Amino acid sequence: MEPEPSVSAADGYDASACTDGNCEIAVSKPVTVRLQGPGGPATLSVTEVGPNKIEYRVKSGNGQSKGGASGPGQGCITVLRKNGSGNSCGGLSGTRPSAQPDAVVIQATTGTDGTALLHIVSP
Repeated sequence: MEPEPSVSAADGYDASACTDGNCEIAVSKPVTVRLQGPGGPATLSVTEVGPNKIEYRVKSGNGQSKGGASGPGQGCITVLRKNGSGNSCGGLSGTRPSAQPDAVVIQATTGTDGTALLHIVSP
């Protein structure tokens, strides 16, 4: 049994909640999340999580994207599309990603105690 996340996440620590491309989970250790991307199966691998830090990579089709952030309230958004992906990083504390047509949006936000928050949204 995992301890309760210190941040509020609708799906707790349950990475399997993300397979449909829509979830909100807390992450306190490296984890692999398999989900349906716009061009087929995709994999989100959180490679490092710590106080005010998260690093991850996303593989979708032949493409790969990396994101990482450090600092209080910092994070990254990765947008997966059939023809590629894009990243943007910066201050994300208290924000939630918006669904975009024909895309999967992944938002990873750091947590002060080493628990990061992942939001994944699909249209």
